[in-house]
Amino acid sequence: QSRNFYPVSRMKADDGAAEIVIGMGRTIEEGGGALRFCPRHPLLLPHFSKVEDILENAQRYFYALKIKNEADDLNVAGGINLERRDILDAETEFPVRALSSRYNPDEHRIRDVMSGVGFPVVTFAGILKYDRFPLPRLLSELLDLGHRGVGCPVEFEFSVNLNPDTTHQKGDFFILQMRPMAAAEDRFGVQIHDAEISRAFCYSTRSLGHGKSSTISDIVYVMPDAFDPGRTFEIAEEISRLNADLVAENRPYLLAGPGRWGSFDRFLGIPVKWKDISGVGAMIELRNEKLKADPSEGSHFFHRITSLGIPYVTVTEGTADFFDWPWIEAFPPVNQTRYLRHIRFEKPLTIKTDGRTSRCVMLKP
Repeated sequence: QSRNFYPVSRMKADDGAAEIVIGMGRTIEEGGGALRFCPRHPLLLPHFSKVEDILENAQRYFYALKIKNEADDLNVAGGINLERRDILDAETEFPVRALSSRYNPDEHRIRDVMSGVGFPVVTFAGILKYDRFPLPRLLSELLDLGHRGVGCPVEFEFSVNLNPDTTHQKGDFFILQMRPMAAAEDRFGVQIHDAEISRAFCYSTRSLGHGKSSTISDIVYVMPDAFDPGRTFEIAEEISRLNADLVAENRPYLLAGPGRWGSFDRFLGIPVKWKDISGVGAMIELRNEKLKADPSEGSHFFHRITSLGIPYVTVTEGTADFFDWPWIEAFPPVNQTRYLRHIRFEKPLTIKTDGRTSRCVMLKP
């Protein structure tokens, strides 16, 4: 896609984004561990920043065409000819060997080789790091060409056949279809007006995501007066318990708190894992005098928030950004713990995130 609504680090929204998998694209539709990257910055992989992240987010299975012999007719209707296979079962086969690295549990290390102790992990390092096939450059050029030719942002689907013998040809690249991305942007068209900012309880100039939602009626936030940087593990445990209750009720919620969500340094934020916040519908990182950690930009949860389209918002208090504490704290809590407060509204909040400008506004119900 020409638009990247989750740009981090040096990425820009217009740099585009791609998702790739070994095998057929059905794995992407099922959320089966596709690798998302920016074609202009293929080595910036926030969801592959640590060994633990790679092991959690890497592709574990793929779909292949099941063909008994050359005379068989292909019938892709209903996926009749598609067979789901485990990466481990195909580790000796060329595509898996070409696109995987190897994890050694004894060393807790991933090496970009396929020999030695351990098991394969699909990292696409051969393409993204070692240029076995010039996929990032091809995608960047085609996104530019498509944008100029169509006159608007585009999205397209493609396939690659790698050649085991790279001496003569690295492989084949096929465009399967290309279409205007404008249609998708129209569906989720977002415009943030000054009048909306004036009646919002939250406004941010640094957010990730794109779209408009009115599905959240619950807010869970860390009470500023109760927050203690030395007690962030206890706060994470309380969030996990509240999250379990809200998931059981099928109620997505807005989570707000100071510092970096999921930080490995407990003094820079609250060290929740994804399982602790799995029911979240939107997230706010608050930067203030008490905690001025650099925004994490959702890197710890990058795979989840992008696949689920979750707005990830940074609010730097004391700037043009704001979070209306007096308004929030005027509501009686549904539940209150030592560190958390949970409030609920009769009508849902409206959250608008403009991925083109990185702005977000949250309107009072």
